[in-house]
Amino acid sequence: MVGRSLFILLTLVAACARPTSIVAPQGPALLAVVTWNTHGEAGDLPRLLTDLGAGRLPGAPVRDYVVLLQETSEDQVAALAADRAVSFYFGAVRRSPLRTSGNAIVSTLPLAGTRTIDLPRERQPRAAVAATIEVGGAQLFVISTHLENRLGWLRGLFGDRARGRQAQALLREIPPQQDGILGGDMNTMLGPDEPAWRAFLDRFPQTPPRPEPTFRDRLVLDHLFFDLPDRWTATRTVIADRYGSDHHPVLGLVHGPRF
Repeated sequence: MVGRSLFILLTLVAACARPTSIVAPQGPALLAVVTWNTHGEAGDLPRLLTDLGAGRLPGAPVRDYVVLLQETSEDQVAALAADRAVSFYFGAVRRSPLRTSGNAIVSTLPLAGTRTIDLPRERQPRAAVAATIEVGGAQLFVISTHLENRLGWLRGLFGDRARGRQAQALLREIPPQQDGILGGDMNTMLGPDEPAWRAFLDRFPQTPPRPEPTFRDRLVLDHLFFDLPDRWTATRTVIADRYGSDHHPVLGLVHGPRF
């Protein structure tokens, strides 16, 4: 009898409790964002853009996209942008007689205020490229960057402090009240306690949780961080196809407010 009474009581309490629901994005995305280290010209950027534009990556067609690239070729990005009539901005990091590589932004939306941000040099030159886009009636900055991967034995080898310094230098260049998206190969091989990872999460509070590995199925090196207007949401997915690179692309979908 006691057991039955307890069951009835719990049932009544549950019925009176305020229901909770998980708010999930609905409807078409305002913007698709991809960050990807192309591993030089090994990455098949034309195929990735074709799949993105056709809706094969997000699962449905998207009107506008921004692709944040690292270790990409200036010649390839410029030719591709001209062929597809999209906007681009390239910032050189390394130059050689054969090719110039660096970071780039490719976008179906016009890019305003484009600039290159040099980061503190540790072992190799590092930089970021930034621009502003207008989407859904809001202005967002978009940034593509590539942080240090490792140092010499005498300087700490894996360089988490070096990445931390580079992250802080980049954050000082971002207006503190402006909404935007940061993507890149952050080389956070030591995990979520790294100074750079923590600093970016603090600055970009709408970043989805539980990131997936992007390199060799075990390291989370490539990230998308989000700071969006009120009631906007974002999702993040690691794409299974590497498109010829040694890094998986990371796809983010940005949704406007639900009414």
